[in-house]
Amino acid sequence: MHESILKEHQLNTCTTPITLQDIRTLKELYQLKAETRELREPVVRNIIKQRVVGQSCVESLKNALYSLETIYIDDDTGHRLLRLDGMKQIEVDLTYEIRELQKDIYYLEYGEDKFIDYLAKFIPEFRGYVNEGFHKLRGKHFNAFITDRDGTTNNYCGRYRSSVQPIYNSVFLSRFAKNCCKYPLIITSAPLKDFGILNVSINPSNTFVYAGSKGREFIDLNEEFNSFPIDEQKQQLIRLLNKRMLVLLQDPNFEKFNFIGSALQIKFGQTTVARQDISRSIKDDESAAFLEKVKGIVREIDPTGRNFRIEDTGLDIEIILTIDVDSDESSIKDFDKGDGLAFISDKLNLTTSGPNLVCGDTPSDIPMLKKAVEMFDDVWAVFVTRDEKLTKQVADICPNSFTVPYPDILLTILGLLSL
Repeated sequence: MHESILKEHQLNTCTTPITLQDIRTLKELYQLKAETRELREPVVRNIIKQRVVGQSCVESLKNALYSLETIYIDDDTGHRLLRLDGMKQIEVDLTYEIRELQKDIYYLEYGEDKFIDYLAKFIPEFRGYVNEGFHKLRGKHFNAFITDRDGTTNNYCGRYRSSVQPIYNSVFLSRFAKNCCKYPLIITSAPLKDFGILNVSINPSNTFVYAGSKGREFIDLNEEFNSFPIDEQKQQLIRLLNKRMLVLLQDPNFEKFNFIGSALQIKFGQTTVARQDISRSIKDDESAAFLEKVKGIVREIDPTGRNFRIEDTGLDIEIILTIDVDSDESSIKDFDKGDGLAFISDKLNLTTSGPNLVCGDTPSDIPMLKKAVEMFDDVWAVFVTRDEKLTKQVADICPNSFTVPYPDILLTILGLLSL
């Protein structure tokens, strides 16, 4: 596995070849990304089963890469431009899409050892962080592996719909899930499907429990769907909210928010809409005005503020249905990843003994860590952050913790632990 996993003349050729494409619209970009997912998924299965991968798969990935690299660049701004429909255009930052394809191609052509050397060349202090993490976690077989996705085990992407999981990423994660833990859980704020984490993941079936909407909905290892109960009155309110948001995003003044970052995500018990992306493609005053517009809609639907909580991350506006605390109707809170973890644990009857590993990257992952420390006897944590305040918060909650600055460092640690 450490040498090149390609063979030139193998019968195991690419079943979903990708041709060179002239990408001019956002729809065509998303179609190409969907094609890369269809190609990558069986490649991961073959690598996990230690089968060779045909050279034609790499040629397809190279075609996808070239198709992205040749998207029109505006001479004045230096940004790539794609049409939305008709004559409307949008600037797109394709750093994630291009970089992850480059990494996958290198991984397949040169093998795992050289790929790790390749990561070390452009990630500062890579070797030091990897060695530290490997030695701290070496030899442990975890009861539960509880992790966030975006920014933790997956690099951030400018558009969620484009954030298809890379091959190397899936191999490292899936190998760790199979070899080093009993209950592997991915808990994300994104929806579960249509369009959600299941649409961008390529891990082999029955490898992870996927939980969307902060854990309000999940699919277990037997592919059975579970959801946190929501009363009918609150369901009606969130349906009304979603209708209002869809109308708002059809307004020419606000339609651009359909095409950045998380866009509009209608989740289970929560609605998220992007007001900015990691490339800062929206002017600050426009982003702030959109936030106020959304807050106004929420106030109209829920004037008492008992049913919804708004969490503004600076990039996303998260509108979350509240839940009653300890059956006390006078005490309410928004649903967080800690509540999600408790719900999943109860449904799956998770055991509490043995070491458990929690990974995250933002303050929204803190409730998940707190709940894990409350539930389990032995908790370890790795957070992906350069925020000193968050680093201290994690250390205060979980003494057996450390931080790394980039997702690929965490992935490499997990990949090496599982060999």
